This record gives sequence, structure tokens and C-alpha cells, in this order.
Amino acid sequence: MDLPGIELTHGLCIHTNLGLFDHQRIGLHDPCVPNRKYPSDSNRNKRTPHLSHTFVGMFFILSKLINFLFMPLSWVLITLALSFFWKRKAKLLRIGALAILLFFGNSIILHEVNLLWEVPVLRDDEIEPHQVGVVLGGYAYYSPENDRITFRSSADRLMQGYRLYQTGMINNLILSGGSGYVMQPDLRESRYVGDYMDDISFPKLNLIIEDSSRNTYENAVQTAAILQQRGWDKQTIVLITSAYHMRRAKACFEKQGISVIPYPAEPWTGERMFYLDHLLLPSAEALAGWNVLIHEWVGFISYKVLGYA
Repeated sequence: MDLPGIELTHGLCIHTNLGLFDHQRIGLHDPCVPNRKYPSDSNRNKRTPHLSHTFVGMFFILSKLINFLFMPLSWVLITLALSFFWKRKAKLLRIGALAILLFFGNSIILHEVNLLWEVPVLRDDEIEPHQVGVVLGGYAYYSPENDRITFRSSADRLMQGYRLYQTGMINNLILSGGSGYVMQPDLRESRYVGDYMDDISFPKLNLIIEDSSRNTYENAVQTAAILQQRGWDKQTIVLITSAYHMRRAKACFEKQGISVIPYPAEPWTGERMFYLDHLLLPSAEALAGWNVLIHEWVGFISYKVLGYA
């Protein structure tokens, strides 16, 4: 069934219950969710603002493919593989692989770098009430075998947005995020999160679903369209995303002319722990943390070059 009262936005279109566009609402069965219907994608705007749809699609796919090349564990594997083919440099290459593992597996080093990169958490007494809060996706996915939404570690984004609404710090909540999967474009995250919010009785009139965006740049573009159509384009929004992601997100939203109060969630930094295991033993968690951090750096630089941020 459709989501009564919860507004699903596709591209730059908002349904006729806003009285802004006179296009038909057609029920389309979502093959990923049994017995559930969503508005037809046939009404989506075919153009992506500023850049062609083809170029943006290619950039999206390319960004997924090159992630492997910017993972420290990939560097270890590549260096080890080279050592079996480049016999004269085998010893040096294997020492290099070990050095990479020890450096990027060190939790203390990762923590210190995160202290420099993350946007500090904003305390509640440092923020005034605002009309709109925007939660960026990347924290949940739908499990077809269980017919249930599953939350990832970044779900603190949603929890903080929900808490800000409940405490009266924001009046309306926009959930921005479509599919981040190249092969599964119909798994639109914010749709399923909207179902979840409906299940826990979040007020429908104060929840807006934006389910077309596939990356941070598109989050900003589609949100800007919603704000303009709602008459909120002059309002300052509360932007809610992970602390490590906030720099890129804030730059993208400000590029679209949106005034932003950054409200970081999911901070990775805290008290320094100079324990022996943190100092000497490689950590799989640290390696995973570097994957995310390097991805952010590459994304931030790429967005600057492309004019996204």
C-alpha cells in the first residue's frame, strides 16, 4: 500500500497533495517489497540539474569501482602480490606490505587523524529551534528475505534527527537518500525508512521522503528543490550526518545556496586511549576506519574538482 500523508519526492517532482504539479499518482508494485506499492517512476524528472544524467550516472558507477584502489588492505594485497612476480624486490615489497598494515591498523594514529578531520559535535544548548532538519542516508537497507529494514552503524544519523524533532529543535524532518547500489537501483533507502517511521508513529505531516538521490551531491540538489517548492529556501536547515561525512555534505549543500547548521552524528573520536594493544596491535576496525576516511578525502577532492562542493 502507499504511504498516506508521507510525501515521496522523485527527482524534482512532489506529489499533487502539495498542489504544485498536476501529474497522476499511479500505484506501482515494488518488486523488492511484497504487497507494497509506491508511486510510479515514470513521472521522474529526466534531467539532473547542472550536469547531464548520463555523466552523473557514470560518475556514480566509477566512484564505486575505484573504491577498491583506495583501501589500505588493497594496498597490502597488491604489494604482496607484486612480491611474487618481482623477485628482486620481493623482500622490500613484503616489508612494505607489513609497514602499511602496521601503520593503517594502528588505532591511535587513526584517532588522531580523525580529530583533525571530523566536525565537532554540536551540543543542544548551542542550537536554536529550526523549521527543517535533513538526515542524509547511508545508514539502512531493506532485507528482502526478512521483509524488514536493517540499520547499519551510521543509524545514529536517524536517531539524532528523531531526537531533535521530539525535543522541539526541528519542526519537520527530510529523509534524503535513494539507492546506493549499482545493480539494485530500486532499493531506495528512504522509502523503507519512511515505512519504519510510520510503524513507530512518527507524525506523517512532518516527514518528507526524498528517495532519488544516490550520493551526497544529489542529496543536496534534491533537497534544495524540496526547500524551494515548500517556500523554505530562505530558511537555515539543520544538516544531520556522520561527523566524518559532514565536511563534504556541508560543502555540497552550501554550493546549492542552502544555509546550514551542521549537526554531526556518529563521532569516532573521544578520549585518547594509550593502551598497549592500541599502540602495537593492528586492528581490523582501524583498517575499516581508514577505508571510510580515505573515501571521504577522495570524495571531497573529486567534488571540489567537479564543482559539486
